[in-house]
Amino acid sequence: MTLLRHGDISAGRAAELLEIEQWQLSDLMDIYQISPFPSQTKEELQQEVTQTLAILSQYKK
Repeated sequence: MTLLRHGDISAGRAAELLEIEQWQLSDLMDIYQISPFPSQTKEELQQEVTQTLAILSQYKK
């Protein structure tokens, strides 16, 4: 859980290592107070949204 908390492994990898299903990992993450969302600054999130909108606009053509 420490590796997951620090972002050293993905949730999928954590579930695999623990030999549990992803929904079970979600419950454990709640118990350990680990957010399923990466910590991002407002600027990083805005940049990600901008990039995503640019990619999506290519498919609307």
